[in-house]
Amino acid sequence: MTETEWLVCTRTTPMLRFLLGLGPKELRVIDIKTFPACRGSDRKLRLFACECHRRVRALLPDELAEATVETASRYADGRSTLEELQAAETLVRQALDALEGRWRASHGAERISLQPTHDALALSFQIVRPQAPKAAYYASSNAYLAAAGIANPGAGSGDASYHASSAAEERAQADLLRDIFGNPFRAVAFDPGWRAQTAVGLARHMYESRVFGLMPILGDALAEAGCEDADVLAHCRGHAPHVRGCWVIDLLLGKE
Repeated sequence: MTETEWLVCTRTTPMLRFLLGLGPKELRVIDIKTFPACRGSDRKLRLFACECHRRVRALLPDELAEATVETASRYADGRSTLEELQAAETLVRQALDALEGRWRASHGAERISLQPTHDALALSFQIVRPQAPKAAYYASSNAYLAAAGIANPGAGSGDASYHASSAAEERAQADLLRDIFGNPFRAVAFDPGWRAQTAVGLARHMYESRVFGLMPILGDALAEAGCEDADVLAHCRGHAPHVRGCWVIDLLLGKE
């Protein structure tokens, strides 16, 4: 992948394979043991997986899935333990296994009624995979396929409406990847002087609240602190989505 391709890509699979350090003809991601050339931290990859769920959560109402994703989010930030992540994985796997037989045998109205719960559990199971690269990779596809399936009940994967819904969700995820990982081809030379009290306070507030409407004001605060980096200021003042893990906020808060 080139820099130009990264900046305009609307498909998450090639972007994630690039971030994971994989070529186009590697083994299936599920079969890979380690990711020594990975360009993204486990924290950022796990947060991306969680955001894939948050984008479609209204379509997948399930309390266990919600709790599972919240555990994964806390784990990414070091606020829950590996044992808690593994316990969440066990619970959601048991619930998914209990539903699987009925799901596979279902058709028509019954399948449509089961789909939100099944897809919610399947997606949250991906998010708590022990390896963050696999969690990110499979959460992405699970989420955009779930969104397409629920938005187009009874449609097949080859139907135009299904494809349009899937592609739209994947495009939104691609924007999330750029928000979280920035431009991997152009590292920002971060100046500690940008960590003025106002800028850090705004960044911390947005990170903790998950409400990012103050990003343009953060851009102004950074400019007042002496930041002249065009990429940083454009990211703050632009119209791209922002989520927990945003590369500018992470720089200010010292997060990897």
